[in-house]
Amino acid sequence: MSGAISSHGGLTRRSFLKATGAVAGAAAVTGVATPTLQALAADYESGQKESEQERIFRGVCRPNCFAFCHLNVHVRDGKVVKTSRAPYNEKCYDRICQRGLSHVHRIYDPARLQYPMRRVEGTERGAGEWERVSWDEALDEIAGKIKSIQTEFGESAVAFLTASGNQSCAITSAYGRLSSLMNASSIGACLDMGSYYGMQAVAGLYISPLMGLQMWEGNEPTDAKNAKTIVVWGANITDAQVQNWHLVKEAMQGGTKLVVIDPVYTQIASKADRWIPIRPGSDTLLKYALMNVVLEKDAQDVAYLQQHTVAPFLVRSDTGMFVRRSDTGIAPVPTGVMNPTTGKEVMDDPYMVLSNGELVSVDETSAPDIEGSYELDGVKCRTAYALLKEEILDHSPEKVSELTEVSVDDIYELAEICMDTPVYHYEGYGPQAYNNGGHTTMAGLTLCALLGNLGKPGASYGAFWGVHMGVNPAYAAPNGPSTGFAIPSVDLKNVVETGKFGGKPAQIKMLWMYSANPLNTHTDTHAWTDVIIPAMEYVVVADSVMTDSARYADMVLPIAQWFELEEVANAGQCSSLHYSEKAIDPLYESKPDPQIVTELAQKLGLGDYFKLDNGGILEEMYDTDMGKALGMDMGNLREKKQIRFIPGDAETDPHIAYADGKFGTASGRFEFYREMPMPRAATTKTPTPEEIDRERMARWFPPLEAWPENELYKKYPLVLMSERPRYRVHSQWFSTPLLRELDPEPYVKINPADAEARGISDGDYVECYNDRGFAVAKAVYSQAIRPGMLVYPKGWQLSQHKAGGWSELSSTEFDVFAVNNNFMDVLCEIRVWNEGGAR
Repeated sequence: MSGAISSHGGLTRRSFLKATGAVAGAAAVTGVATPTLQALAADYESGQKESEQERIFRGVCRPNCFAFCHLNVHVRDGKVVKTSRAPYNEKCYDRICQRGLSHVHRIYDPARLQYPMRRVEGTERGAGEWERVSWDEALDEIAGKIKSIQTEFGESAVAFLTASGNQSCAITSAYGRLSSLMNASSIGACLDMGSYYGMQAVAGLYISPLMGLQMWEGNEPTDAKNAKTIVVWGANITDAQVQNWHLVKEAMQGGTKLVVIDPVYTQIASKADRWIPIRPGSDTLLKYALMNVVLEKDAQDVAYLQQHTVAPFLVRSDTGMFVRRSDTGIAPVPTGVMNPTTGKEVMDDPYMVLSNGELVSVDETSAPDIEGSYELDGVKCRTAYALLKEEILDHSPEKVSELTEVSVDDIYELAEICMDTPVYHYEGYGPQAYNNGGHTTMAGLTLCALLGNLGKPGASYGAFWGVHMGVNPAYAAPNGPSTGFAIPSVDLKNVVETGKFGGKPAQIKMLWMYSANPLNTHTDTHAWTDVIIPAMEYVVVADSVMTDSARYADMVLPIAQWFELEEVANAGQCSSLHYSEKAIDPLYESKPDPQIVTELAQKLGLGDYFKLDNGGILEEMYDTDMGKALGMDMGNLREKKQIRFIPGDAETDPHIAYADGKFGTASGRFEFYREMPMPRAATTKTPTPEEIDRERMARWFPPLEAWPENELYKKYPLVLMSERPRYRVHSQWFSTPLLRELDPEPYVKINPADAEARGISDGDYVECYNDRGFAVAKAVYSQAIRPGMLVYPKGWQLSQHKAGGWSELSSTEFDVFAVNNNFMDVLCEIRVWNEGGAR
């Protein structure tokens, strides 16, 4: 056995000998001549019992891999010695992965930040020149910078940026309170928002009676076993959401079939009954071809379309709006009910439909016509279904096959599978990571609505991720919400360059980043290093390690690790509040974020607003009248460790999205056609009339960059795609020693045909490059990668590459409606790296 670590990671010879030596040592003690691991396991005890020497605390793993696994945190002599699996209320969610098992290595990582550090005066940001300072020095300087910047440029010139690196309540609330009191701006994450936008566009948002908001709505993963087939769209569940693989596997053991649609032959594709490779960025086309076959086979669910979608609603040809009773000359009727959002009285003005060709209000018929036209005062009106049908018929299987590279036979076979409902469509975050990505989710849900494959056990489309909304809003905004700007991160470069946002002057001059690493995990590193960061008067990063973003800060603050403070994780696919105890004191000079905020507030003259520690903040947030009535107060949570915030039991009564045909849209129906498309967030862009019209339904339009018709393809003919590896969550765990032994360095997967055409051997260091930047990594031959593509694992820091970094190659361009980071919409070329030579 070789002593070297392979390009794919793995045990070294030394590690292997250490492991086998331990077994041999145990055998010598017991006198067994030929020891086996099974023999050792026979007497093994899990060690989850407390003793005088070892205390066990409940912890929660809090990156955003969706799982939020419960952990036992084992402490001896004030030190964490191991983590082990702790129980959920629902046994089906009891899981722990290699990341959760390696927390000891993360807590005591030699790379962990130990004290505040200031960039040495006169050195460039990113140069790595630091000096140690005391907390008082650090916070005095930060407070001084905040005051001077806000005095010179206005309160909104200071901005806080966060993402999903630490799903938490006390931390988020403390920063929110400080930001609102300062009237600071916020820089919002644009990560995986294409699918979120597409979902809420056609189906709305679901808020449960227990105040759970399903941002990514679908049937709970535990419902997959009720489907005849699970169709996975661009999700490598075995690696990216490893906690869900057993749910898929158990469904398959019960007879459910698995189909995977992915450009890459992923690990889950290797386990599937059917793998359908597809050209990157073309998923919307395939879904329309499937709908075309549905109409050809006359398999659409007419009753579902009539009663639960806008199919029968008449659409005016002049305005694109639905016809209402007021269009016929009858004034709306007051209802006496106030709209809590607008503060105005709700008026009764029902939608108009056709019943046997006659114009009636929608509440006058249970079986309206879904096809037909009507002329109203000289304006031609057609049903929304007629408009959808026209779009569907324009996408024949033959035409789509040429564009997607999915054969016509495969399209028909997949259509038959989808028509044999119930089907559980599990959508990943790959297909939405293009400029056209929002529409693939819209199209997938429309396909399901066409078949009535929603709102029933086993019938689903999408992902599943919720957040608890039932907290005390007054804590985070004691004097009202901030008057600062809310700027999407993908648009920040444009704001910095133009100095405007929302038609107003906007000068962002200070960034405070926490629970985020945008220079690594957002698109276009150079947008940050070359435009955004240089425009800042001051940059603060609060983190536990020196990330790419921290390297470009002026002040770096060391924060406490997850088990060094009391906290509540309030989101995830288990739709629960998860309680995490404080197990040990913060190491070195690190401090919990709320404590940092409190000490800074004292120096800003806001000390009277910050008197609570983490536990006090959590009580303030959850011990409301509503929280107590729902049993979601901190007393209950500290006792039970977990409280579900949607109805039902995950194992016996899983959440069913859009049950009873109810949707969180303006009409209460599934809106495959929309009257007034609205961008997900305000940006510096204004939608054109053509873009607004396009957005009324799911449409096919090419990716911004990664499409063969793009002229750039001649120069950069490879689509560069990322994957979520087992060894990190985005960029977290990047320096954990144990995991680096298994996964030692950046690599890029390439089809041997593409490699050989460029003179690249397996194991060569290569340079992937385009006009925006480059990254150097080790080439790994893989037949799983289709020709014309490259695939790299996310999360490697710039400092871990021999040169460059993956996010350098991506762009900050975004769709005006989805406002999303387009991670996959990237073209590049690759060549053998000439170390030390000219590029």
